[in-house]
Amino acid sequence: MSKILLLACLLGTTLLARAQERVVTGKVSSMEDGSDLPGVNVVLKGTSFGTVTNADGVYRLSIPGADAGGTIVFSFIGLQTQEVAIGDRSVIDIQLSADVTQLSEVVVTGVGVATDKRRLAISVESVSGDRLPTIPTASIDQALVGKIAGAQIMSSSGNPGAPVSIQLRGINTLSGGTQPLIMVDGVEMRSTSLNALDLNNVERIEVVQGASAATIYGAQGANGVIQIFTKKGKQGPMHIDASARTSVDQVLNIGNLHQPFNHSFTTDANGNILDNNGGLLTQDDLGLWGQANWENGPAAQNNKPYQNNTKYHDHIAQLFRNVHTSNYNVALSGGKENSDYAFSFSKLRQESVVQGVLDRTNFTTNVGVDILKNLKFRSTTQLIYTDNTVNPYYVSNAPLSSAMYTYPFADLDYKDTDGNYTYQFGGAGANNSNPKYFFQYQNFKSTVIDVIPTLNLHYTPTKIFELDYKLGLNYSVNNFARETQNQTGNASSLANNSFIGESIGGGLNKSVTNNYNINSLVTGTIKFDFDKDLGWKIPIASTTQLAFDWRKSSFHRQYLIYTGLPSYSSIDDINGAQSSSNSTTEYEDLFITYGFLLNQRFEYKEMAGVSGGFRSDYSSTYGDAKSPFTFPRGDAYLRLSKLNFWDGISSVLPEFKIRAAFGEAGIQPVGYTLDASKDLAGPVPNHYLRIPSYKTGTVDNGFLIYSNPTFANAGLKVERTKEFEYGFDFGITPTKNGAWFNYIATNVSIWSRKSTGVVWQRTQPVSQGSETIWDNYIDLKSQGVQFSVDMDVYSGDNLKWDFVTNFGTQSSSLDRTADGKDIPLVWSNAATYTLKGGEKIGTIYGYKALTSIDQKDKNGDPYINPANAANYEVVNGRVVDKAGKRVQFTPDKYFLGNTTPKFNMAFINNFSYKNFLTFSFQIDWVYGAKTYNQTKEWMYSEGLHGDYDKSLTINGETGAWTAYYKSFYDASESNGTKDYFLENSSFARLRNLSVGFDFAKFFDMKGFTRLQLVFTGRNLATITNYTGMDPESSQNTSGGGTTSASPQVATQRGLDFWSFPNFKSYQVGLNVSFN
Repeated sequence: MSKILLLACLLGTTLLARAQERVVTGKVSSMEDGSDLPGVNVVLKGTSFGTVTNADGVYRLSIPGADAGGTIVFSFIGLQTQEVAIGDRSVIDIQLSADVTQLSEVVVTGVGVATDKRRLAISVESVSGDRLPTIPTASIDQALVGKIAGAQIMSSSGNPGAPVSIQLRGINTLSGGTQPLIMVDGVEMRSTSLNALDLNNVERIEVVQGASAATIYGAQGANGVIQIFTKKGKQGPMHIDASARTSVDQVLNIGNLHQPFNHSFTTDANGNILDNNGGLLTQDDLGLWGQANWENGPAAQNNKPYQNNTKYHDHIAQLFRNVHTSNYNVALSGGKENSDYAFSFSKLRQESVVQGVLDRTNFTTNVGVDILKNLKFRSTTQLIYTDNTVNPYYVSNAPLSSAMYTYPFADLDYKDTDGNYTYQFGGAGANNSNPKYFFQYQNFKSTVIDVIPTLNLHYTPTKIFELDYKLGLNYSVNNFARETQNQTGNASSLANNSFIGESIGGGLNKSVTNNYNINSLVTGTIKFDFDKDLGWKIPIASTTQLAFDWRKSSFHRQYLIYTGLPSYSSIDDINGAQSSSNSTTEYEDLFITYGFLLNQRFEYKEMAGVSGGFRSDYSSTYGDAKSPFTFPRGDAYLRLSKLNFWDGISSVLPEFKIRAAFGEAGIQPVGYTLDASKDLAGPVPNHYLRIPSYKTGTVDNGFLIYSNPTFANAGLKVERTKEFEYGFDFGITPTKNGAWFNYIATNVSIWSRKSTGVVWQRTQPVSQGSETIWDNYIDLKSQGVQFSVDMDVYSGDNLKWDFVTNFGTQSSSLDRTADGKDIPLVWSNAATYTLKGGEKIGTIYGYKALTSIDQKDKNGDPYINPANAANYEVVNGRVVDKAGKRVQFTPDKYFLGNTTPKFNMAFINNFSYKNFLTFSFQIDWVYGAKTYNQTKEWMYSEGLHGDYDKSLTINGETGAWTAYYKSFYDASESNGTKDYFLENSSFARLRNLSVGFDFAKFFDMKGFTRLQLVFTGRNLATITNYTGMDPESSQNTSGGGTTSASPQVATQRGLDFWSFPNFKSYQVGLNVSFN
């Protein structure tokens, strides 16, 4: 009986306690935009009673009767913690604002495991997708310009589909270029261009620049790593995002490049240009002009206007056009507790300002499923279809050079009586040709299909051990064709046997490129805390990472050249079956590498950390690969702000960390080759520099095999780059509770690195069978400083303003060559770059204009005989022969300058007002850059540059002296490299400008989370002294106008040789989001 009574008392006490419990419910949202906040911790202060908000930001918390008058604590990483007294309330809604002192990103790249940036000893830059500009081209590489501190990312060409020039930290290799390792969701992407990925689908981008962080990627990461993370679904109902944008694009001509409005041809008394026979210069029925007499002697002046039948035609205006770019995107996402999904579709159509259209379609799926409680699976697939009719190969007969190398009295729009363009205008210039003839008779078609599937399994069998497996495939097939129509129906071409393509009968130059890479990565991670997990009472955490990384890359290209097509075939109906002859060749390249990684990390509280490890790689580049190459790494950090002595200043300087890192990374030797007659789809890689190969040909109707001009070398070793990085990160709170300058975060890194055994062509005696051999011939070194400042300038109730500035300075130089010799780098018709021990890469040598009459050479001897000094004078800072009116240059070559910028900076401002009005702009500043303006030099050769109109005084006579300007091209050496054409190309550019108005937030529209109209401008204004079309465009990518073939040219930087300029854009867009 007593037991029954006791049980009844206990039950009654429990029911009484239950009756005294209270339930508090509510909703937690963001103070910034009012959005729901899932996952917020809601805890009764001083107890273990708590919960978290659901996907809609809603919570339900049971309060024991004894704590009915307690306090609820709301907390979430990156948001200000709030404590709210319960009182007698049963519903408590609250808004949380950002806590700038807590804000810290979690990154993966360079460390292998997710790590708070405050606990990193290396520099890892991170940009969230919502901070990338919605640029018209929707390309990731263009969006990264100015966003990464320290990196030199330049938009070197405005041609649709052209890559940007990327140099993260120094030049570490020569033959392989400066292209960094590109990764998507943890696996390598080698076969697909970075600019083919969908910018709308980017969640965030992480960039590792230094070898100290890239060591974990072994012999692939020496040039740095760019990793793209695609968007995932979030728990909650389906969310739909859609956008539509269209823009008008106009070519940039910042330096007002044009042909002279006057001329110095021989004319009659009425100013009519005469031909060589003394008659009026005319154009015949075939479109050919007679040969004019260009007077360029000492008495000739460029002061006669084009008139009558030789009117002036603006070839820039005739060549370039205003075009449109459109971009559409739809994305669906959502998820449940154990699964999520995201699907996106985008369509880009970009017209070229010259000719052709780039059409790109992207479809992406990202699905994650928790198969078991501790086993997660994710599948991501990207499908990309690109149809490009733009000429990607602006080398021979480029539209710009064709137009500007033709005298302006020739009309590019001229057509004969049959309605056909004329290919060459006869006497309208020694190298004249009509780009519109190319547009009529030649088409380019490049159809590319890219498939990028990625599988990820993540298994967590215990609290301390995780196993992760990633498998990525990147497959790309490119069907490229240059179709040239039969030109025998063009009277001018037939009469003069002048044609383009394979023959006057037309032709078809095709290539099919199959390119794929596979990346298989297994990673095991052991994480435990000596105190919490082992009970050792030691506040140290350990993380051990072991990984096996296997990669395979295959490149295969088949060439098909068809010659002779029927005249009845239109440009759109050409096929190989119509040809009279054909030829087929193939090229194949295969590369396999695999490696092991071990990395150990220890951390003491949140105060300090140290890590060390190594990566060992094997490679097919070295034959049987019996001996691996190993790369060590190590780093350490100390957060002084977590030490006790810091408490006195923590309110003003809440975060201060010092860090240091060391690492080695490797570079697999690879060469790039380009046969200008058939590699129209781009250069081909060559991983067989160690294997002898031969070329084939014919002689006397017989077959011929002969050696390559550069011998292979079976003894090649991996290139190594070693780096030391030092830095410090700190955060300042100048005003704790005010609206101005709540928080300023700064990151500074100082680095130096050295590359040894860089592969290059070493000269050898011809008796060895070839003039050069591939060898580990060069050592390079580089150093630099970078910093970024992220500032919360103003945070008021309605207005918010944040500011970011990124800075970087770097230089690379040749440390030594194995035999101490200099390396002249001379490309076809290009400026003279030379690699010398101790001097920077990008150094240009050439002839210098004399600046004083008594100037002396290296031996102390005067260039001008003192007895003849009276025959010369200084004009515009240069010595000029009074009688000949020619500028005097040195007969020997000197150091002229270096094309590397002294530094580059970006200033990014973002404003928002009441969450419905946004305004942002970005200014990029490149200082100390030089560009060799070879476009200008070539136009000087035939009086085709607008400078010829400028008057100056020589020997007391004022005029636009033709001989003066022509001497800049002719002196010392025709087309020789001269200091006059090495120009200051520093510039400041308004890169992005954007204004947005969100109607959904302004009118509180139910069902919509965003209905935003956005006006955007890109490259709207540029300040520069450069006289070319665009100070940013150069030959840094794909060799431009030379035979250099590497995708990211390492040595030939800052050369404007008919470079394709960028364009300015005015864009309007509509963004719609709803659940």
